[in-house]
Amino acid sequence: MSEACVVFAGVRKRFGRAEALRGLELEVPRGSVVALLGRNAAGKSTALRCMAGLERPDAGSVTVLGLDPRTFDVPLRQRVVYLPETGVPFPGARVRELIALCAPLYPRWDFALQDRMLAQFGVAPDRKLKELSLGQQRAVGLVLAVCPQPELLILDEPAANLDTVARRELLEVVMRLIGDGERTVVISSHMLGDVERVADRVAIMHAGQLLLQSSLDELKEQTRRLRFSFPVAPPETLALPGLVSVRRGSRELLATVIGYDDAATASAAAALGATVEAQPLGLEELFIDLVGEHGLATRRAA
Repeated sequence: MSEACVVFAGVRKRFGRAEALRGLELEVPRGSVVALLGRNAAGKSTALRCMAGLERPDAGSVTVLGLDPRTFDVPLRQRVVYLPETGVPFPGARVRELIALCAPLYPRWDFALQDRMLAQFGVAPDRKLKELSLGQQRAVGLVLAVCPQPELLILDEPAANLDTVARRELLEVVMRLIGDGERTVVISSHMLGDVERVADRVAIMHAGQLLLQSSLDELKEQTRRLRFSFPVAPPETLALPGLVSVRRGSRELLATVIGYDDAATASAAAALGATVEAQPLGLEELFIDLVGEHGLATRRAA
């Protein structure tokens, strides 16, 4: 793993009685695109705000580019850009006025990319932000996030309110931005199909903790859904290394495992008197099996 751009070490954050982060441990390698995934209230947005220096942990530490992000001076802040989930600043301003306000703050602002993105998303620079559709407002936010050419780009639900075509165009912009391999991107999104196109690593959170972190390619290679078929009713439980979830049918057990081993699976099936079929799993299916009703997260919380 390359040098870390972001490190969370035992981070806790509470809002009143609600504990948003519960000892979060997370590393983001430099030059990677990390998808931060989780159900609502998993702690993703709080983690991103801590990463951007907008929230102070109650315990533990967050380092970005080797420093506490809350202590960043102006040159360091120019290297990190955070796009929140909702809202654009100054809704009564025209698009060109907002850009004229922001661009001088960033010495590496890419004006050519700015013009291409506005045209690509159909945003007229003379329009007021409040006159734009929600998707177009989101596109303006993306312009403000991407055109500074940050070293670390933090995107919280960047595709919110964008249609299918616009979401694909967003992914193309992000891919161009990180094409040199020197930039780091952290994306929180519920659009797992989109995430799978752009991310090279995933970090899955649940209840304020890190449930899983892995290279996306390695995760796909190691994950399988196993269908054990029985001549009679299956056993109540199943013991397998790396078991994520298990569902019981009248004559079958449907299991998801990470760290699939063909020989171990065949041996388990023989011991149970069952036949077994293994199938690869996509990111969305694995995510559901991890944090859904029958998943690992639910069993740990029980």
